[in-house]
Amino acid sequence: MKGNKLVALVLHMVLALVALVMLYPFLWMVFSSFKTNAEIVQNPLSLFPKAWSPVGYRNIAVLGGNSIWHYFKNSVIIAVSISCLTVLATSFGGYALYRNRKLPFFALIEKSFMVSMMYPAVLLLIPLYVVVVKMGLYGTNNFGGIILASSTGAWGAALPFFLAKQFFASVPYALIEAATIDGANEMQIFRRVMLPVMFPVLATSFLISFLTSWGTWLPVLMLSKDMSTYTLAAMLVNLNSDLGVDLSQTAALSTVLTLPVVLVFLITQRRVMDGIAAGSVKG
Repeated sequence: MKGNKLVALVLHMVLALVALVMLYPFLWMVFSSFKTNAEIVQNPLSLFPKAWSPVGYRNIAVLGGNSIWHYFKNSVIIAVSISCLTVLATSFGGYALYRNRKLPFFALIEKSFMVSMMYPAVLLLIPLYVVVVKMGLYGTNNFGGIILASSTGAWGAALPFFLAKQFFASVPYALIEAATIDGANEMQIFRRVMLPVMFPVLATSFLISFLTSWGTWLPVLMLSKDMSTYTLAAMLVNLNSDLGVDLSQTAALSTVLTLPVVLVFLITQRRVMDGIAAGSVKG
């Protein structure tokens, strides 16, 4: 018994050490946002600042002529819109494959989502740019092109699609048959029968998509005509210049960008795990 307790103690100590190693870069970023550039350069591995300074946050209060809250608002609008569009498209797609698997090209569509998980998203930028321009969604204060391009499978639609598909496969087909006998059409079956029972999967898909799209910057930079549609992530990339990098400013903006998604995940992690479990059950 004592031997088992000793092994458990050693194991927990090792796991705590691993957790500390994984957590250290995040803590370093947060504390470095309160340091000056000189202190960061002189003591790059130190964690706590010698003198707490808000200079980094003062420097990011206005970026590119816009308030930091302007870019925060853009991030929220784009991330929420991408998440809603992704959940809507993947839930409809998963239901369609569940109901009519033998229809032409449905098997190909299903496999294409798997390919999208392995395909480098950067290779789609030029085709997406051409599509966005041809649709008239490229312009000042126009989020449409960014949202449409970022909602593609290459930027995180594959996992919500498979969660929805696997969840539908676990639903007893007797529910569908009963609704069909009562005269319900496909949209009524989806809205009144499926949606109420798949809410955990929908919530999980939304959160996964939100957490993924919050840090998306490449399509934003590619499809923005000016900084009016930049997000926090795009501005973070834009901080670097030929004149050098402001480390304190970069750490401050990185903290502002990271903390919201960390808090969202900590608050919703149980629901995310439950939704993944619900969507991974194969009937």
